[in-house]
Amino acid sequence: MKYTYFAPLKGGKFFIRSLFQYNQKSYSLLSAGHDTFLNITKPSINGFHICQWYWEKKFTHEIRNWFELRHLTTEEELLYQHSEHTLKFTNTNTFAQCPINLYKIFPQVYESDVVVNPLVSLGYCSGIGSREMNYNLERRMAPMNVDLEFSLKELRSRCNIVAYKENIFDWVQNFFLESYSNILEREGEDVYFNHVSNKINDVRLFEKLLINVLEYYRIPYEKFNLDSDDYCKTFGLTKSIDTSSHKDRFTSLPYKYREKVKTWTENYLLNN
Repeated sequence: MKYTYFAPLKGGKFFIRSLFQYNQKSYSLLSAGHDTFLNITKPSINGFHICQWYWEKKFTHEIRNWFELRHLTTEEELLYQHSEHTLKFTNTNTFAQCPINLYKIFPQVYESDVVVNPLVSLGYCSGIGSREMNYNLERRMAPMNVDLEFSLKELRSRCNIVAYKENIFDWVQNFFLESYSNILEREGEDVYFNHVSNKINDVRLFEKLLINVLEYYRIPYEKFNLDSDDYCKTFGLTKSIDTSSHKDRFTSLPYKYREKVKTWTENYLLNN
């Protein structure tokens, strides 16, 4: 069985990458952020994985690619490898934000055991939970050029997982812990709180719109509780990683503010 993984921000996407690589499975990410690109990783030999990036040039619309080898055997190597978004090999300002040719790589993407952010293969980009993506999802206005028939056929043949956090307090807290420190330092706590709160609200709306879109396209799916469901059972894997080992992976809020996070989280939940 092959899988896709739909998730909001703070939805365990990097952990899924680590888990599939740990089990010597192939993995693809369709980046739905400001930089639209594709990343495919495949297990090779002696603990190495081949990591390939594909992107489209802004002006020529030529598809470019780059690759590297990563040694990924220990949990530390897996959990703390560079993000796929760390694109040091090129100037991301040259990326086409709404590609017209990148869909030609989708058949290679869908060879993978798991595909993360498959919304991109339906034509939706601009950032998970962004107001622009939410607007497009609500109106079924996909800005990218894609082969929709191909994507729907692939998605309908896979086990499509929609991840969510049952522990809302923990989920909200994670947004406040991943700092927009420039806003916090420059404009103060009130502006920071409002900025993060608005981001959370946008992502919560995205979760609702995602389900609507899947049902609109008649794509079967099942929900996965990040707090209690069994990764190995759901994804047909044999080796597990303790999720707590990944907990602080994206905590960047300066220490002097961390004692305030509980209060910010409580205030958000009280008013939303």
